[in-house]
Amino acid sequence: MEKTIKLSSMLSLFVLIIFASCSKNDVPDVTTKITLNKPTSYLILGQTDSLLATFTTTSGNTKNISQTWSSSNSNVASVINGVVTALTAGTSTVTITSGNQSATCIVTVDDKILPSFTQGELDYFGDVYSTKDSIKGTGSNNFIIYLASSGIDMTTFQGNGEMMIIELNTSLTVKDSIPVGIYDMKTDLTPYSLVPAYVYNNSPWGCWYSGNISDPITLGNIVVSRVNAIYTITYEFFDDYGVKISGIYNGTLSYLDATKAAAVKSANSRMKLKSISHPNNIMKFKRR
Repeated sequence: MEKTIKLSSMLSLFVLIIFASCSKNDVPDVTTKITLNKPTSYLILGQTDSLLATFTTTSGNTKNISQTWSSSNSNVASVINGVVTALTAGTSTVTITSGNQSATCIVTVDDKILPSFTQGELDYFGDVYSTKDSIKGTGSNNFIIYLASSGIDMTTFQGNGEMMIIELNTSLTVKDSIPVGIYDMKTDLTPYSLVPAYVYNNSPWGCWYSGNISDPITLGNIVVSRVNAIYTITYEFFDDYGVKISGIYNGTLSYLDATKAAAVKSANSRMKLKSISHPNNIMKFKRR
């Protein structure tokens, strides 16, 4: 009888231990609060943003929390595990849910960029593409216009701000200025043409915008007018996401003859700096 009682007691104790163990490890944690690292997010088409969620739970254990991310308008912005991708212009509310708790972030997607440029430089490279045809009497000289906001150091192309790189072609007779007129983006190198963005030797060339993202410009034009030394450059560009980059620069353009021996090294090294090293790493070439 005594052995039976002891065995029964041991079984009861074993069941209690198993039950307690199951209660501690198998019962899911209950989320009591969710917070996101930001209430709003502003993106340009093609940009991504990472939303970070912080959970408060009944036990303090946040390792295995069930969570669901959703977007109220997945055509405007999609979300996967907190990573939001801007798809079309508009507004969407991104929500994270765990149990009966949730948190939201309002995502606004824009399809246009309106830079504010206050500095300008004009670099002359001559017939760098070897376009001269003596028989036909054709050919073009190559220039690059650098437009930048006040936060950019034009000596080093370093800083925090925005920058536009516009590569264009003029007639062979022009060497120190930009003739007034309309310059369209073309693949053939003729006077009054712009050069579409491309990458050569891991460096960006042609026409590029650099701001909170880096956009290769693939379509558009500029209209140039001039009064004495003051240029007015009206630009309207589109990148391969369809983002419109437009505005007007009004000011001088400091001049650099990159064909002269003393300036060639400086110009070449500066051209490599088109991948601008900003503190917030804004030059990224992640495309579709």
